[in-house]
Amino acid sequence: MHGVGISHGAISVMNAIPCGVGATIGIDLKTEAVFDSADDVKIELIDREGMSTLLAETCVKRTRERIGADVNDGYHLTVRTDIPPSMGLKSSSSVCNAIISAVLNAYGKEIDELDMIRIGTQCARECKVTITGAFDDACGCHLGGLVITKNSNDELLYSDEVPEYDVVICVPDRMIPKDKVPVDRYIERMAEYAFMSSIVKRDYTFVLTENGKHVAQIIGDDNILADKAMKNGAIAAGITGTGPATAILAKKGDGERIAKAMGCRTIITRTR
Repeated sequence: MHGVGISHGAISVMNAIPCGVGATIGIDLKTEAVFDSADDVKIELIDREGMSTLLAETCVKRTRERIGADVNDGYHLTVRTDIPPSMGLKSSSSVCNAIISAVLNAYGKEIDELDMIRIGTQCARECKVTITGAFDDACGCHLGGLVITKNSNDELLYSDEVPEYDVVICVPDRMIPKDKVPVDRYIERMAEYAFMSSIVKRDYTFVLTENGKHVAQIIGDDNILADKAMKNGAIAAGITGTGPATAILAKKGDGERIAKAMGCRTIITRTR
């Protein structure tokens, strides 16, 4: 059996920690998983030396359980991704989606798209690589466009296409592991996030920028990169996820110019 699964990345519009409602926009960074039946078990995470394979193993196991396949059969799994880890760009969600899709493809099985995404969020919770369950992240990675979700019960509240924006990611030389996230400081801003959740559908660019300001204050970042991007003509800019990367939305064709103005390491992609 041979199967291939593809998923993508996403950026935060509104962090889900404070009030349980999150919003993301899909971007065109890609994760590809290749799954083959074998006599033994081998998992290769390309360019991720030393990274734990627990999440990948869990995704394979839970997907096999869901479709009634033997969880003890051997397999070879290879995962390649463009998405830097622990930066707020939804790398774990993208990996889960891609692996689960690859396993389903190998067995010739199809399940509801949201149910497939929910398997991944449960795996992420099981492996403790997420704080909220990351259903918003997983939906953004797989569905693209703007998604708004209620993460407490893995419910998709809203999904719609967005214009084709250029997306510039400012990638710092540090990471913020999930066990270092100051959750209590997010919860203190519940009122502000309740307001943002009431307007995010109609004004997601404003919310993306405001969310970034809040996250910057919470993690002790100066928010200089987002401010600089806005002064250089960005549509929206803010720290994504729990940081530390800054995501910038720009008009199509403006991404390269803004990236050059930022004075930091950047990745240029687009919305999807």
